[in-house]
Amino acid sequence: MKRNVFALAGCLAALAFLPMRILAQGELPTLIVAPFSGDVTHIQFWQPALGDGLAEMLITELAKINKFTVLETTQLETLKDEIRMGQDGWVDTTAAVEKGGFAAADFMFTAKVTRFGNKESKVGLGGFVPGNLGRLGIKTTTADVRIDWRLVDAASRKIIKTGSAVAAEKGAGFDVGVNIGGHGGDIGFNNKEFMDSALGKATVKALTQITDEVRPVSLPESGRVKQKTTAARQQADELNAFAIALRNTPGKVLAAPSKDTIIISLGTQQGFKNGDRLNLYETQEVKDDQGSVVFTEEKLVGEITIQSAQTDRSRASYEGELTVKSGWVVKAK
Repeated sequence: MKRNVFALAGCLAALAFLPMRILAQGELPTLIVAPFSGDVTHIQFWQPALGDGLAEMLITELAKINKFTVLETTQLETLKDEIRMGQDGWVDTTAAVEKGGFAAADFMFTAKVTRFGNKESKVGLGGFVPGNLGRLGIKTTTADVRIDWRLVDAASRKIIKTGSAVAAEKGAGFDVGVNIGGHGGDIGFNNKEFMDSALGKATVKALTQITDEVRPVSLPESGRVKQKTTAARQQADELNAFAIALRNTPGKVLAAPSKDTIIISLGTQQGFKNGDRLNLYETQEVKDDQGSVVFTEEKLVGEITIQSAQTDRSRASYEGELTVKSGWVVKAK
């Protein structure tokens, strides 16, 4: 019983803290931005490095709208390496980053790039020419970008919002094949050549459209928070039921040297405190011919008031006329 009581106290303490941590007022929901995928059948030279670069650009923009706490996704291996350095003993144990501290995501942003290149007006088709991407050089051309995107609840997989950002820009070309070369890192705000190109400007326009559409979205309570809140409530209900059952567990009079000093086997671990009043029952036993108790009845004879509650017992007083005896039963009112 004591083990259960102490477990209850610990759980109650943890439970009191858990909802505050999950539902802190003013705390922004967390968001991860997945690397963009690309339509490889229509976009020549598409590679994961392009998807990572575009995702990093969007992370920068989404972090500015104060709607999410954006979590790192494109440099996870670097973060994991930092943890591994601590585990391998390369970092002082008191300063090492420990495994298990990553924040969880409430929402996920995912996107697919369906156009990322040039339209040449001299072709006369009015459409996208896949073979021209990666050979733009410094030609003056029209760059065309289309990004289909979704905002998704990370826990439930429910789609919150979808959209399609389309942008075009005339200007200098950008040779993706030369500037990326399979290694990445050259699509982004830090690349002046890309940012000055028609492709870079069209990309920024498309990303701006996305942030403008995401900014006013009314976010529901995330599935992750709902799961944690539901679990916390269930735990609270279980603990509350346990506490009620524990409080309703009968106790006994351990000693009664006087009416002002009645020691009972109930205390704070059963949920009692100074000033609480409990019912007092006289026990009446029926014995057989051999003197063994075969039946016990409880007769309500009054009530006692706790004067000094300790962990597993209390001192109480009794104002009735009877002489209280050890073994009598006490119960919560």
